[in-house]
Amino acid sequence: MNSDVSSEDIRKLLETDRLWSAYALADLDPEISAFSEWYLHSDSLILIYRGLNPSVLFAMGQPEGLETLFREIPAGRYTYTLMGYTREMIREKLEIETENHMWRMVLKPGEFPGTSTEGVVKLSVADLDAIHKLFNEHPDQPDAFTLNQLRTGVFYGLYDGDELISIAGTHIISHWAGVAAIGNVFTRPDRRGKGFATKVTAAVVNEILEQGVQTNVLNVAMNNAPAITCYRNLGFWPYCGYYEGTGKLKNE
Repeated sequence: MNSDVSSEDIRKLLETDRLWSAYALADLDPEISAFSEWYLHSDSLILIYRGLNPSVLFAMGQPEGLETLFREIPAGRYTYTLMGYTREMIREKLEIETENHMWRMVLKPGEFPGTSTEGVVKLSVADLDAIHKLFNEHPDQPDAFTLNQLRTGVFYGLYDGDELISIAGTHIISHWAGVAAIGNVFTRPDRRGKGFATKVTAAVVNEILEQGVQTNVLNVAMNNAPAITCYRNLGFWPYCGYYEGTGKLKNE
């Protein structure tokens, strides 16, 4: 973090676009802030989050300030979360490996319908083996699931006998910042189209709201029409488009 910048300075800037900055606000949480490197210039900000591999690169602010900050960022391999104009700023020195055009969606106040969660159970570390078996290296399995998310977050699932067939959870939940990000939503391919994802996601959203967290977001690929329909039925609306990918950032 820039030596002359405080956490409060960072938070004030992030709060200017709370929905886009939801993950970054959670990364200011004292319990995980040690993994975060912050770069600030005027009204622009870049975050490198080292708690995942590859590290996550996030940016917000005005082009002039970001141009200065990108000259300070170390070269390396990153998972990036960038709006279109920011991605274009570094396009010449970014070797893209994989990339998706995404929606950031937000739960509108009062629009969560309280969908039935019959049969849904809360998951814990005791369900870890069943979760790994469910994911089973499917190409579209969640790519950012960690054991710590299961320990500290909110997860629900549906079992058919001893087999876990659908799951939803959180990427982050921060009561300190008042934000949560729904994620790790996955249904076994042969059991899709039956509304299971809606049920388990509804259970997660319901608990988050009961805990008093009012800023709730999620990310979904723009070409994933079934998932978008599921989330719209739960009261989520597109907020902004952005690019999520993995690539190597080169030096000038």
